[in-house]
Amino acid sequence: MWQDNSVPNSVALLLSLMAVDLLAAITPGPNFVLVTQTAIHRTRRHAAAVVLGFVISNLIWCSAVVLGFSALFDLAPWLYQIVRIGGALYLIYFGINLWRSDEPKDAPPASEGFLNGLLTNLTNPKSLVYFGSIFALFVPPGTPLWLNAAAIGIVIFNTIAWYGTVSALFSHEIVQRRFVSLQRPINRIAGTVMIAFGARLILVRR
Repeated sequence: MWQDNSVPNSVALLLSLMAVDLLAAITPGPNFVLVTQTAIHRTRRHAAAVVLGFVISNLIWCSAVVLGFSALFDLAPWLYQIVRIGGALYLIYFGINLWRSDEPKDAPPASEGFLNGLLTNLTNPKSLVYFGSIFALFVPPGTPLWLNAAAIGIVIFNTIAWYGTVSALFSHEIVQRRFVSLQRPINRIAGTVMIAFGARLILVRR
């Protein structure tokens, strides 16, 4: 996609990537469920830790594409199946835990939020599709280093901007108070969504 490395063309493609990436982030999925659930029932610090997990995992995804690791899925389809099934099982496990979490518990350490964010985004079916296809179109082999860096920077910026805004909104005291009486149905809905994403990841082939 970067056949013309002129500055105007590069800027136009980077702007296109920014729009596409932001749209992909805004589209509801496991990440959105996790960050809103954490922000409502925990603290802003826990929600921020989840967002940090998203940032690091997106950095891993971007680096894998730039370094050509995504091509391993074509060379070794069994590796993709392991990632797919493992990710699906994690999402289902997380969803079941949400179903069983009916009452507020003592706040876990922020590191738990970071780990949940990291693992959820690494196993997110949206991430598998987006980074393995769409993002890879913007950073094909031979892309200049500075353009690779700019593309990765856009993804990280959008991740922080969107999920940071969501976590700040849903962790606001007024929002938390409004949702506290709805904790059980919210947990059930969020758990069902997570289980559905996991089941879909198992049933849908690459």
